[in-house]
Amino acid sequence: MLLSVQQKYILEALRKLGCVRQNQLHALVRGKFQRPDFQISEARMTAMLRQLRSGLGDFHVDGNFVYLARDQPDAARLEAIDVMLELSEGVPQGFTVKVDSPRLLRFALDGDKLKLFSVAKLSHISEPQQLQRERSERIVWISDSGTPPEGLTLPPKHFFAARQADGSHCFYGSNGP
Repeated sequence: MLLSVQQKYILEALRKLGCVRQNQLHALVRGKFQRPDFQISEARMTAMLRQLRSGLGDFHVDGNFVYLARDQPDAARLEAIDVMLELSEGVPQGFTVKVDSPRLLRFALDGDKLKLFSVAKLSHISEPQQLQRERSERIVWISDSGTPPEGLTLPPKHFFAARQADGSHCFYGSNGP
C-alpha cells in the first residue's frame, strides 16, 4: 500500500503515542503539514484514516479513538497529549512516551530556544521535588481529579495543569526562579 507523507506521519505518531483521540491526531497532522496552499480538513483526515483502516490490518478507528494493534485508551496519556497540544499550539517539535515514571510524555517546543517539557502524573510520586529534571526541562503535573491536591507546592520550573470543564487546562506555576 502506498502511503502519503501525512499517512506515514499518522503511523509514526501512533507508534509513539499508542491510542489517541481523533481530534488529537487531527491537530498533530494539521500542525505538522498545514500550509497556506494545503489544508488538512476534517474530510481529508477522515479519508486518510479510512484508507489506513482498509489497507492495514492492525490499524483501528473505534468511535473517537485511533490506535494500532492492541493499544487501548489510557486516560492519563490522553490528557498528557492534550497538555502537549495546548502548550505547543498543535505544533510540538518532537515527542516521546518512552520516559521514566512519573513522566507520561516528553515534548519539545521551538521558539527562540528549544524548550523541553515533560508531563507527569502526581499519583505516581509522593513529592514533586523528588523528580530529577534536566536543566532546561519544565515539568507539567496532572492528577486524576484534574485539580491540585490541597497544599501542593511546586519547585521552580514545575507547573500544574488544572483541567477545566471544557477539557482545556489552566496552568499554575511555582513561585521560584
